[in-house]
Amino acid sequence: MTKISSQELDNLSERIPGLTNIARIAIVMSLLVFQTVSAYGGASEKAAFPMIEFYSWAAVYSILIMLSVFRPDWQWQSLELPNASAVVDISMMMILVYLAGGLGSGFGILVLPFVATSCLLSYGHYPLLYAGYASMLYVINLVLDGSIRFNPLSWNTQNVITAILLAGACYLVAILTAFAAKYLEQASESASKHQLAYRRISGLNRLVLNRVQEAVIVIDASQRVWLFNKQAKAYFPGLAVDQQELVFGELVSRWQYQPDKAFETDIHIFQHAMHVRAVPLIQEQTELLMLYVRSLREVAAEAMSTKLTSLGQLTANLAHEIRNPMSAIRHASDLLQENEEQDPVKAKLYGIIDSNIQRIDKMLEDVSLLNKRDNISREPINLMKFWLAFKQEFTLNNSDAIGCLRMNMEGNNLTVLADHMHVQQIMWNLCNNAWRHSRKDENAITVLIRPSGRMHISIVVADNGKGVSPEMRNHLFEPFYTTEKQGTGLGLYVARELAYANLGQLHYHPEMNGFELILPREAADE
Repeated sequence: MTKISSQELDNLSERIPGLTNIARIAIVMSLLVFQTVSAYGGASEKAAFPMIEFYSWAAVYSILIMLSVFRPDWQWQSLELPNASAVVDISMMMILVYLAGGLGSGFGILVLPFVATSCLLSYGHYPLLYAGYASMLYVINLVLDGSIRFNPLSWNTQNVITAILLAGACYLVAILTAFAAKYLEQASESASKHQLAYRRISGLNRLVLNRVQEAVIVIDASQRVWLFNKQAKAYFPGLAVDQQELVFGELVSRWQYQPDKAFETDIHIFQHAMHVRAVPLIQEQTELLMLYVRSLREVAAEAMSTKLTSLGQLTANLAHEIRNPMSAIRHASDLLQENEEQDPVKAKLYGIIDSNIQRIDKMLEDVSLLNKRDNISREPINLMKFWLAFKQEFTLNNSDAIGCLRMNMEGNNLTVLADHMHVQQIMWNLCNNAWRHSRKDENAITVLIRPSGRMHISIVVADNGKGVSPEMRNHLFEPFYTTEKQGTGLGLYVARELAYANLGQLHYHPEMNGFELILPREAADE
């Protein structure tokens, strides 16, 4: 038995019964008009049907039509059995033929549409059964109207030939309709399979596109958008499919100049500095241009992070090699101080050794942070909760800073996507640096947290000190550059490296007298 999906049956149930009802209503209304005109049109006119029998037939068929209007589902049943409504329609038409006086009335042809409907309602099943049933009723009509008698010589030849032709037409209509129904069934199954495959491929394409790190936008020569992923929507919130975007005009012009070649360029789109990689493609005789778009800020951050990875490995290995001899020097210094008598000159020399050992230890600790930047565990960080915990820890280690830190946040529920330990270390270095150069009063350190576009969040750490002189600004992030006697010169360098590792940036702004840390915003917070 052929299986038909529920969706296919629903589609058929909305169309075939409706069309069948239209045919029924048209037949009944036409016959009523015909009967009325023939009965009351004039004295010479004779009614086409017996009055009582015809109106009884019309009443019964009208009830059938009303039932089909309000309960169309009764016409559908299991395909294991012939369709009941089809049998009823064929029978009612044959009764009408009998009331009209037999096959000679010409009404026998009304059976053919319902034979076709029967095959459609059965989805191509039992065509010969329906045609055989109609043919049997034709024969019964011939018997009832006297066209066939015991004596073959007295048969009504014209009616017999008409019955034979109508029976043959029934078989022909049934077979053709069944063939068409079977073909439609196969086409429907094929379409369902292709639709399922299309949905799967479309879902896979969307999954792949949304996992691509770049924003993907597909446009045509008229700058109409065909497709884009969620990264593109994050960059350009106004994007919509089938919408023309004139901002891609420069890219389209360059594409049309050399339509077969891919190209890369830096361009400003919607006031964003972007790096664009354009790849031409042809789909269904349509020339399209696929754009891979990334923010130049992210590209620069990743390039810097990749460029300095080797330096991080070098410094980590160097730190490991230095620790062993430094431990030996520290141990030897401790032994000498135990055996030596108290001599002011030697005590001063030992103090110099200890202070430099401590300085080297601090350098090694800072250098080890560079190696940790490659071990990133990015997670959503709620900046309000982070700041409250950080402020408490910072004031515990710097008791003089209690009441000297101020924080302003523009917006609610600002969340970045970064490594928590890295952000902690960056803020620790920036706040320590700000505290050292501040006036140590209630406005010593000011922290401003605010959105920076749709994709990033800005954290500004400023102090009320004298600021950095112009000649020193170019050296702020150089490793081992310091103006402090006990400093290592690695604090700001490490902070910037950790910012790069988290796809962020760190800059000094003289007008703010502070440093601005920019980190990527969590996607759910967009």
